[in-house]
Amino acid sequence: MKENNFMKEFKKKGRLSSVLTSVSVIAGMIPIFVVMLMVGFLSKGNVVTGSIWALGALICLCQAVKAVFYALAIWKAHDSAYSSLAEIRLALIEHLRNMTLRFFQKRKTGDLANIINHDVERVELYLAHTLPEVVITNVLLAVIFISVMILDWRLGLAMISTIPLVFLAMYIFNKLWTRMIEKYHQSVKTMSEDLMEYIATIPAIKAFSKDEKKTEQVLDSLHAYIAWAKKATIGEAIPMSFIMMLLEGGMIVLTILGSILLRGNQIDMVKFILAVILGGQFSEAFARLMSFEHSKAVFKNTMATIDSVMGVEPEEENEKCRDLPAGDIEFKNIHFSYDGEKKALEDINLVFQKNTVNAIVGPSGSGKSTLANLLMGFWKADGGKITIGGKSIDAMHERDLSALVSIVQQEVFLFNTSIAENIRIGKKDAGREEVIEAAKKAQIHDMIMSLPRGYETAVGEAGARLSGGEKQRISIARMILKNAPVVILDEATAAIDPYHEYLIQKAISNLGKNKTLIIIAHHLNTITHADQILVMEDGRIKARGKHEELLKSSRMYQAMVKAQNEVDGWQIKEAKAL
Repeated sequence: MKENNFMKEFKKKGRLSSVLTSVSVIAGMIPIFVVMLMVGFLSKGNVVTGSIWALGALICLCQAVKAVFYALAIWKAHDSAYSSLAEIRLALIEHLRNMTLRFFQKRKTGDLANIINHDVERVELYLAHTLPEVVITNVLLAVIFISVMILDWRLGLAMISTIPLVFLAMYIFNKLWTRMIEKYHQSVKTMSEDLMEYIATIPAIKAFSKDEKKTEQVLDSLHAYIAWAKKATIGEAIPMSFIMMLLEGGMIVLTILGSILLRGNQIDMVKFILAVILGGQFSEAFARLMSFEHSKAVFKNTMATIDSVMGVEPEEENEKCRDLPAGDIEFKNIHFSYDGEKKALEDINLVFQKNTVNAIVGPSGSGKSTLANLLMGFWKADGGKITIGGKSIDAMHERDLSALVSIVQQEVFLFNTSIAENIRIGKKDAGREEVIEAAKKAQIHDMIMSLPRGYETAVGEAGARLSGGEKQRISIARMILKNAPVVILDEATAAIDPYHEYLIQKAISNLGKNKTLIIIAHHLNTITHADQILVMEDGRIKARGKHEELLKSSRMYQAMVKAQNEVDGWQIKEAKAL
């Protein structure tokens, strides 16, 4: 959505508003000429009572026309602006819906929320409020200039004598405003992101309130926003004062020249007074027009921010892969880095055979989750090829890849709706019996039925009313409904208590039947049955094989199992002590 295209579309809708505005401005100018006409009649003694009443009625009529047409113009401008606002929001949401998951991993939620809410509102503010005033002011300036030129061309030129200096000043100040507005908007963006993150992590902040730094970080971003808001205000006020001074200079030149012409009997008193009145209005209107330049700069910056989303083209569907049969998953010579420098994965070659259980183990930062992200299509490999059933995932549309691969993550997001609707995300047209059957297989049915409203119970924002283990099992119920042939479990039981871990393991057993299962493991005792275990470190595969094989051949795996056994032994001792 380029700014030029958008403005062209809006101007088409706003043509009627511009016409109504022009009529309102012209109607508002007529009384000035009528009053001066009356003054002229009075000065010459050619006064007829009926004429005065007629002219007075004309003034009242013009004021009424001005008010009515101004109201209609503003209504039409708002109507067009709100229509455009809705279209921009819908276009943004539709565009985001078509973006790949990689895009959302690169852009922060607070940034996107700020664009959809705050930036789009600023567009409406400019279109509904500023733009009509710009049209009014331009029409007014044109009418005044033509009127003064008709009175006396010399006075007209005197009135605009300082305008070139004004434009020069605006050219210089616009560069200053542009830089300042960019920094101001960046402070708004940072503040929004920090606030959203802060609100989402309040429970953790309260738990560690003695030495947490997050509140200070949010306050710093708020103070930075306030500082830039003040700088932006001062940065607008000082230049505008200088511009006002230049505009008043034009009024002074007009008054001096008019006095000279009046003294030389080249113009009469009525023309002189009318020129001075119109000149004052011209200066005031031009100053108002210049003040809109700051709003225009804000609008341009806002449209550029919106275009930073709309300008990113969704990935095209390279090949139709609908109903692609699942097969072996193969990583061939995969290399990948997040920042283009440090390798997150290097020289990865592996095969996950169809309908087998595979596990990936290793320390934090070894590349386990990165492997899953590449397989899900969240990121593209820098080199190499990933295939499913012999088909490259790069040739698949995201929807097709999503149909083949499901993921159960450690952090589960639930929508603030019923449990049934949250499970039904796995299959939007699933009937109630299918939902219940999936919940039973996920070992969550009994817990749901113990709730007052059963499956219709609202889970709260982000699933706040459910425990971590309960959310995990609802997530597994989703995956059971989805029935994808490949399932990734990304440390799904890493932070779960033993009872819930037992239930989740039973649910995973149901989920993984006749599927290719890839487990990113935290607890090694859950993967001893795996058909293949990969041991990773520093983005490389250090060893592979079954549990018993690795106990004999891999020192790294031996050390990990020993450490796990010590932790389990410590937990048993702690439990006995309690």
